[in-house]
Amino acid sequence: MLTFLRRKSVVVLLSLLPLLAAILLFGFLARRHVSNRGTVPTDTHPLPKPAVIIRNFTYSRTYKARTRWFVRAKSAIVGEGQSRTRLSDLSAHIILSDTLMLDIRSQQGVIDRAGHQFLVSGRSVPVSAAFSTGLLLVARQLHYHDASDTITTEGPVTLVSRGVVIHGVGLESVPKSQSFTLQRDVHAVFAG
Repeated sequence: MLTFLRRKSVVVLLSLLPLLAAILLFGFLARRHVSNRGTVPTDTHPLPKPAVIIRNFTYSRTYKARTRWFVRAKSAIVGEGQSRTRLSDLSAHIILSDTLMLDIRSQQGVIDRAGHQFLVSGRSVPVSAAFSTGLLLVARQLHYHDASDTITTEGPVTLVSRGVVIHGVGLESVPKSQSFTLQRDVHAVFAG
């Protein structure tokens, strides 16, 4: 057996075995790479709906054959098929009854067209809601729900009227009846 291993051809063949194994391994890897190269992984996440940005946006809402909401904004973002519109730098004029109007100014807001709701908030400047009766409501955020005729907020609120300033936290209001309920930490200042 020792004489067999001393032959030159056997020694060359044995020394070529690792090289031959390496060539076969790299060939297999290259073939696998080429066969997988054309496949694209499938993304199962749905594509985001395209958003439309509208400059100098205007919106009006008609209810019972009468237009009751008039909203203007510097810009609006509307997503395709969505019922919500995000607004920036807006003013809204809402007709609550024949004798009562509400004017709102805010840095940002959302109109939910399906739920007939209006949510406004301020980043650096608070939201102001002025009633035609002279009452002014100031808060960081207000939620107006048209169907139930309510305005609510969880944060700090200031009510300003002739001769009185009322501060509190949390508000539930029925604007048409001019009913305002502050939830807690109520403090009133009367001017003489």
